[in-house]
Amino acid sequence: MCDTCAPAVPPPTTPDYDAMFDAARPYYQAEIARGIERFWYPPREDCPWCASRDLKVMFAARDTTQGKPGRFVLNRCRTCGHVFQNPCLNPAGLNFYYKDFYDGIGRTTMEAVFDPRADIYHSRAKMLAPFFGPGESPKNWLDIGAGYGHFCRDAAAIFPGTTFDGLDQGQGVLDAVEKGWINQAHHSWFPDLEAELTGRYDVISMFHYLEHVLDIRTELDLTHRVMPDGGYLLIEVPNPESILRVLGRWWIQWFQPQHLHMPPLGNMLAALTERNLRPVAVQVAEAHIPVDMICAAGAPFMAYAPHPGAPWLTEKRTKWREKRHELVWTKLSPPFLKAGFKADAWLDPIIRKTGQANLYRVLARKEGPNQLAGVTARRGPSS
Repeated sequence: MCDTCAPAVPPPTTPDYDAMFDAARPYYQAEIARGIERFWYPPREDCPWCASRDLKVMFAARDTTQGKPGRFVLNRCRTCGHVFQNPCLNPAGLNFYYKDFYDGIGRTTMEAVFDPRADIYHSRAKMLAPFFGPGESPKNWLDIGAGYGHFCRDAAAIFPGTTFDGLDQGQGVLDAVEKGWINQAHHSWFPDLEAELTGRYDVISMFHYLEHVLDIRTELDLTHRVMPDGGYLLIEVPNPESILRVLGRWWIQWFQPQHLHMPPLGNMLAALTERNLRPVAVQVAEAHIPVDMICAAGAPFMAYAPHPGAPWLTEKRTKWREKRHELVWTKLSPPFLKAGFKADAWLDPIIRKTGQANLYRVLARKEGPNQLAGVTARRGPSS
């Protein structure tokens, strides 16, 4: 799943992509003609996490990466701090907005985003190291939401004795087997594979997976059932309490329309503890990925100057739109992107030192119901 940002379509001068746009256009235009209002569940009046009715509308946003039509609203619960999309996309909507992002039209771009991140992948894997003795490794590790398999590829350098498998719905996880990056691909949805996965993995990881699902606690229930006693669950998700949320709709961690639920750290710790998944380590500063300012600098350009040939646009492709897109990405946006890059580098140590990272990680161990003493979890921000 996406933990940084990049334009989801390439420059207009790439002829191969023009052919892909033309091939995809009938599908998108037919779906849009049927009406996109069918892609949402009815709006809810209570918090999906704590059932409080004290909700605040944070903002409404466009699809700022692909530019598909739609308006996405984030709410925040004043009682527990949970942030959620409301109304929430239903399965048909999720299929529409995910299509051609990680596969198809968007694949080349997104693979390039995820590939050169060995430092991040190593940092994630090393969170397990203190819980294994010298020379020891997890035996079998399942990465849920494995994407193209880059984490498993690089984590093998930290745990060379571990067998890494991946679970995802995209083509990338199948290709990762062919590349030798993972041992086995589970090309399906996690809830559909409970019987097959039960008891097989002593480590399960979910990096930027839970914020994409319709019900986080249902996924945690399932994780508890499939994990053996003593197994570890490693989670990384956006931190909705980060000061960087002041970037509003342009903050990459809100990532509309894909991010559906973003619980504060305290809520996540409590949910894990309630399921006999005892948190044994938490990382905030270490989880930070300094891309917030560069992504905020680029997001308005992606929203207001999309590729004129994108198959989901209802406006006709014209020479003016092509010229505008070219000027924006070759002349106007580079100074802003450069400034954003510099701002991220300058803010990085400050954000880490002050505990305001854009992400958090939790490592939890499955234990029996009588082994949970000493776990303290706060329920959310104090606002």
